[in-house]
Amino acid sequence: MTVPNGWVVKRSDLARRVRLTGTAIAVAALATLVVIGPPGPADSARAATNSYDQITGIGTTDSSITVPWTQGLLNSSNQPITSDTTDLASNADRAAGTGPLSFMYPDFQNLVVTVSQTEDITHQGITVSWTGGEPTIQFGGVQGDFLQLMECYGDADTGPDPEDCEYGTPGLLGANPQNPLIGQRFGDLCVAGAVPSTTSPPAALNGQGPPFGCDTEEPGSATPSHIAPGGQPGTFYVPFVPVNDPTDPAYSSTALTQYFNEFNTNEVQTAVTDTAGDGQAHFEALTGTEAPGLGCGEPESNGQARNCWLVIVPRGQYEPNGYQLRGVVGANAYLDTSPLSASNWAQRIQIHLDFATVPQYCPIGTNETETVGTQIAARAVQSWQLALNTQADCSKIYGYSAVPEATSTQELADPSSGIGMAFTTIPIGSEAARDGTATTTLPPIVYAPVAVSALAFGFNINEQGGFVSTPVKLTPEVLARALTQVYLADLPDYYPSTGLKGPAWAQGNPLNISTDPQFEELNPEVPPFTASTEPLAPLLTEDHSALDQSVWQWIQADKGASAWLNGTDKTGPVAVDPDYEALQLGTAPAIDSFPRAYSSCLDLGEFIGPPPKEEVKCSLDLLPYANSYESAATSVLTAVNPSAGIWDAFATAPDGSAGWWDSDGPEQLGDVFMWTLGDTADLAAFGLIDAQLCNDDGSDCVGPSTASVTTALASATADSAGLLEVNPASPGTGGYPLVEVTYAAVPTDQSATALDAYAALIDYAAGPGQTPGVAPGDLPPGYLPLPANLANEAKSVAAELDADAAAQSATPSGTPTAAASQLAGAGSSTPSPGQSTPATAVGSSSPEYGIQQPAAEAAAITTPRQPVGAVRWALLAIALVGAACATGGTVLRSARVPRWLHRLRP
Repeated sequence: MTVPNGWVVKRSDLARRVRLTGTAIAVAALATLVVIGPPGPADSARAATNSYDQITGIGTTDSSITVPWTQGLLNSSNQPITSDTTDLASNADRAAGTGPLSFMYPDFQNLVVTVSQTEDITHQGITVSWTGGEPTIQFGGVQGDFLQLMECYGDADTGPDPEDCEYGTPGLLGANPQNPLIGQRFGDLCVAGAVPSTTSPPAALNGQGPPFGCDTEEPGSATPSHIAPGGQPGTFYVPFVPVNDPTDPAYSSTALTQYFNEFNTNEVQTAVTDTAGDGQAHFEALTGTEAPGLGCGEPESNGQARNCWLVIVPRGQYEPNGYQLRGVVGANAYLDTSPLSASNWAQRIQIHLDFATVPQYCPIGTNETETVGTQIAARAVQSWQLALNTQADCSKIYGYSAVPEATSTQELADPSSGIGMAFTTIPIGSEAARDGTATTTLPPIVYAPVAVSALAFGFNINEQGGFVSTPVKLTPEVLARALTQVYLADLPDYYPSTGLKGPAWAQGNPLNISTDPQFEELNPEVPPFTASTEPLAPLLTEDHSALDQSVWQWIQADKGASAWLNGTDKTGPVAVDPDYEALQLGTAPAIDSFPRAYSSCLDLGEFIGPPPKEEVKCSLDLLPYANSYESAATSVLTAVNPSAGIWDAFATAPDGSAGWWDSDGPEQLGDVFMWTLGDTADLAAFGLIDAQLCNDDGSDCVGPSTASVTTALASATADSAGLLEVNPASPGTGGYPLVEVTYAAVPTDQSATALDAYAALIDYAAGPGQTPGVAPGDLPPGYLPLPANLANEAKSVAAELDADAAAQSATPSGTPTAAASQLAGAGSSTPSPGQSTPATAVGSSSPEYGIQQPAAEAAAITTPRQPVGAVRWALLAIALVGAACATGGTVLRSARVPRWLHRLRP
């Protein structure tokens, strides 16, 4: 087809990927969390009961929707529209098989779609599943019978317009797509007066033949808004009209990039249906924070949150002009039109999404009660913040910053920090002994249990047959291999296109984890990914923590994995990396980080030029660290691979010259394999598939669930400070090994005002904050409600702090409070659960969560672009502490420590 100047058609002119540059902006935190669920009841009503698993978020929710295509046009109450007779394919026409486009109906008539959640939506994952579809036609690429998904705004009860939808990003269909126009916003107009015909499809006005699928329902000049200024005759363009600037519609791919691009869009251009007619896709819902052009969740003039729509456009075997796909290869075998084209748009299913209100900022200068702590508690704390801050109507607010363990120690040890509570899974200061760093004396501290959750591995695997929805199984040795760069694709100097095959020790190793013989035996449903040399390593954070240590403790509990790590057993099919073998990772005590220890780099100087450029790619370039559990989970959900890929002679290097490493960017549907280590709350929020942890022989596999976390918690024992810890080596029969209990740690030598404030937070967390749900103040999915004994323990600590505050007001200055006196007199005896003797703390050089920049990025003084919304713990110094006043916001506090310069340790 003929396209206007400046429009991108990948068939003839492949655009280079936009490089991952720019910085993420720290924003208000998520207000609520998501419950991700599989198909609900087979009707068009909401699910009658809430049956999700609290830890995984899997199960049907009260707001789950199941709708057949024949009733797929829903109103803002998610009820079928019966009064609209003007739609080209109304519900009545669909049910009766009538209307001008009825030739398209057979592919959709049995299609039934389920959306896992439609209320209290935030930035999260939503599971979309379907049955009754026609199996996707694909031969060297997706040809026909697939679904396209997008998010749209629109206040009308009858649904959104195609102009309201985030869709049309070039480059998402792969390097050599046969049908790139299914990912665009434009197409061909038919000759005047044409009608669709399956026997004699009309040609396009611009001369293109019938296979290109002109749309007879696009009215051309009769609808000037679909004619691009300066566009070529015979073509139409459906502009994107941003909700925040409706007077400036975007009429080109270049104009769209100011609102979304291939690295932050949530559109799904090809979701395939398997041979049984079923399919599933994980859809990333975006709020106005991540997608200002949609504005979902932003307060409207009536004070209510702007609601949005999930639009699903099924595609069959017919083009809008009546042309049917023919054959298995060639130009005639692929659909070639946009889902926004009038006839295709008429086949849509539209489902209304009720968004939670995006948190708004309190005025700068509002009295703030600051807290810090482990990122594993972030989602629970954010939910509690929202409720408490709303109750206070900004008269005072609770702030929260996710920081490493050493920083929590620093802040509580320093009375001038203004921070009097830290959320922690270990006794404050105990990380100093673990890491052998400097110590200092801490004030007396009491501990209140507030949350129970777990670490887990989350997967997003999508191949030509669709998503892998069953849990992935991991053994200690397979996980040890994945964490230690033994697969060829995880080595920067494995570059087969130049003849570089990697080091001699790795020559017999698998290409990646999917081709590891043990992984294949454990996971026969996961296809081997052999067509690409991209790494399939998990996304990991660079922090040092007891959370990381627990993963290695689980691995070390297996004798075979320990022997392999230490190099004492070399009989298996996978050789150990000598650089990691030198670390003796199989020997206790377990380390508390995930090093990138492979020392060799790739030097392409002799392969590129002229003139030659001595540029190297090392492990941190190939496998960069993620900023946080949340950002990693977002990247996995959206399949945005941060790994450094091939050499791009046209990319701009940091010194301004031509030639640099291209980031892999979004993986293509049908070729997605990404996974990460994270907390169960983030994995549940973004709908990732959990892993089951198995014995080394593949038996007794256990994944995180309400039952397995409860079992493991029952096996927990108290440490010297009274904090409960689950031993990863012995979590009890059926117990999940990586369970964590988070405590609120509060020094008792604070002002009465501070003690009262922290007592109120603990009391709320242990009371209303333990009610599972997705509303502000609830306990989000991913957390197990506290057992009664732990809830009572927390409330007892809150009451004690209240009593101390009252006593402090009634006693002369300097008189110890009751709790302080009790702890001071405890001597060396073990304190009761929830209390601690004075501890030691690390020195003042430990930073907040950060990453060691890859050499390429450090040289350029840039950071990789993250998907919009993956902003917590971004690589960015926040200038104003007042930004922490975001209601429910997790923001990074400016401080005395260079928290983003965390040094990588082995």
